[in-house]
Amino acid sequence: MKYILKLTLLMFLFVNCQKENRAKSVSIIEGSTNSNLKNKIVYLQYIYKDSLFTKSVKVDSYGKFRMELDSINIPSEAILTTDTTNYVPNVGLKGQFSGKFMFQFGSNSVPVQWGRQIDFRIFIIDQKQLNFTIVDSLYNSDIDNSPLNKELLRFGESLHPIMKKYNINRELNNSIVDDSKIRDSIDNEYSKIWQKRKTVYENYILNNPNSEISLFALKYRSLGVNTDALRLYNTLSDSVKESDFGKFMKYQTTSFSKKLNNKPTLNKVVDNFKLRDLNNVERDLYNIKSKYILIDFWASWCGPCRKENKSIIKYYDDFDKSDFQIVGVSGDDSEEKWRKAVIEDNISWISLWDNEKNINDQYGIVFYPTNFLLDSNYKVIGTNLNADELKDKLNNLLK
Repeated sequence: MKYILKLTLLMFLFVNCQKENRAKSVSIIEGSTNSNLKNKIVYLQYIYKDSLFTKSVKVDSYGKFRMELDSINIPSEAILTTDTTNYVPNVGLKGQFSGKFMFQFGSNSVPVQWGRQIDFRIFIIDQKQLNFTIVDSLYNSDIDNSPLNKELLRFGESLHPIMKKYNINRELNNSIVDDSKIRDSIDNEYSKIWQKRKTVYENYILNNPNSEISLFALKYRSLGVNTDALRLYNTLSDSVKESDFGKFMKYQTTSFSKKLNNKPTLNKVVDNFKLRDLNNVERDLYNIKSKYILIDFWASWCGPCRKENKSIIKYYDDFDKSDFQIVGVSGDDSEEKWRKAVIEDNISWISLWDNEKNINDQYGIVFYPTNFLLDSNYKVIGTNLNADELKDKLNNLLK
């Protein structure tokens, strides 16, 4: 059954907060519908002060609802949805929110996520009143009075061909479990698709220096962690750079660039560090003796990290500890989640908790998983090896 939902988002700017890069606002959301959304819950998710907030309201039997936000950053990425079920509890909710922008933006139909078709609308809250017209699905809704969101929609449409291939490849990946050759082929195709996607994002930034959507593209090109983020930022116009979002992105790209400068490179001896393990015993990297050591930076909410853990554990105990050891460094905010993940993944190697992120900063870590393979002198001889690459390299080194 088709339905039309009119949603009005009224934004009132009430203060310019000196301590924040972006403006603080009060928002009112009102809506009405004569559709099957009656008596259902509508959710709005958004980021404020680097935390994820979710507001909800029940559509009444007359098809009306009203939602108020105490404060919000302007502009701010947001998602309107009817489903906030946590289908992947191992991934933090903020990570899931960012993942939708990273991996679903630009899909040409209601995307399948976590094995389910979840209807949601990605948009940007700006200072203007936003009027939503929702026909058939939230995903295909129209925001008729927001030039910024219309531009965001056009940008998303330019990604349709790439995202169609991405979604097909992902479905194929989920259906294949044990065939390593097929998985390698899928991974290669992923890399090609992702590179094309990054090229579209970069071209958009270079061709639209006066658009704030270019800041959105910069942020989600690789979640801000690509080494040339600052270069791309510097191509933007002064007016965009001086916008609230522009100032925020300058801080983010500069911070990432500084962190990346700390990252150990091949043939460099890494700095020592000390962290506590599962038994609350302080472990000193330089006191761990082995021919080869892998320092693995990860987190419980990182899906690829957990997948690699389960792949490595299959062969880790085949190596003598004098030949090879792993030092896992968790960046989890929660000690409980770190410990739970170690148990769930049957991790038998040294596991440390970097709760204050000091070692993450020391090693220039901006994404997970990140790893460094060291020789007995703690010199880097390999970086970012997946489970199969690590096994092959060790077998060659230990012949």
